[in-house]
Amino acid sequence: MLALSAALLGLAVAGQTGPAPSEGWTPLFNGRNLDGWYTYLEKHGKDSDPEKIVTIEDDQIHLYKHAEDGSRVVMGYISTDREYGDYHFRLKYRWGAKKFEPRYKMKRDAGLYYHIIGPDKVWPRALQFQIERTNVGDLITLYGIHTETTIDPKTRSEKMPTFLPAEQGGQAYDLGGQGVSYLKHLAGDHELEGWNTVEVIARGATTTHLLNGRVVARGKAVRLVDPKTPDAPSPVTRGRIALEIEAAELFYRDVEIRSLPPEPERGKK
Repeated sequence: MLALSAALLGLAVAGQTGPAPSEGWTPLFNGRNLDGWYTYLEKHGKDSDPEKIVTIEDDQIHLYKHAEDGSRVVMGYISTDREYGDYHFRLKYRWGAKKFEPRYKMKRDAGLYYHIIGPDKVWPRALQFQIERTNVGDLITLYGIHTETTIDPKTRSEKMPTFLPAEQGGQAYDLGGQGVSYLKHLAGDHELEGWNTVEVIARGATTTHLLNGRVVARGKAVRLVDPKTPDAPSPVTRGRIALEIEAAELFYRDVEIRSLPPEPERGKK
């Protein structure tokens, strides 16, 4: 327990690489089928995929294998059946060659939803680890979810301020609202050609985003704010996890999770 806590503390320093592979990881995707998951797609709803948007092959999830480049496609996600809290999650992704309408002329885009709460819809109430060309690692809050973070003060007036750790001069910022709010990842393009590793450390009401072992965004005090009772937010510490499907050919593999000890209550060790 102490060793794990020390490893998590180390991850709080931006730029530090993530932990080496260790025991305790559990595959969430078995490489053969979507046992433990379900699809949710525009027009088709839950567990209906007549266009074969999702294909399982070679221990990978292949999105839009059968769609013609430039054609119009449906979007959605692949969600876990279960809710999760206090975890370290990771997966690998790489882009395919094809893009589709309605995003054919836009950047290749996908994402990782987590802490999904409420009913399925496109798009759900959740936090998101953005997977979009040049923007991988952005922290997005959707539909009432807020988080406290720190930003580069030079970007405070921008619609999408940029994450900067407090120890590097970042200033406090509340991210969230009733729509969709964006925190750009730590400055720099940390995405690689080929396979990339995405990680989320969600412990209590805190979250940390890592891309290829580098911390690129952090948040704390994750909560749901009802506009009718803004002074009584509800902490958000768990929810479903989903792999986004957003009109770009993409491959996911090595989807796995490990449990973390809960955060100690204040005043207790």
